Amino acid sequence: MTVQCVRCKEAIPEGRLKALPGVTTCVSCSSSKMKRSITVTKGEGEDTYNDLIIMDHEVYEHIFGKETSSTFNFPEDLEDNDQNQVPF
Repeated sequence: MTVQCVRCKEAIPEGRLKALPGVTTCVSCSSSKMKRSITVTKGEGEDTYNDLIIMDHEVYEHIFGKETSSTFNFPEDLEDNDQNQVPF
């Protein structure tokens, strides 16, 4: 039995179907995309801690551009975002 990818309609390889029963997409159309992250330091003094924000690469480039700055102030700089919506 051949299972077709719901996106591109190509056959999904038998090995992928065995490894991931119920899979509906081929490897090329998989929803796994490159992720990026930023580390945010919060708190003060002994209560300082780091938080990690993970987002899709496209969202990261939309917010920060292709070149990043080490002087980004979270969340104030996000509030200046022209769309004022960050999907993470």
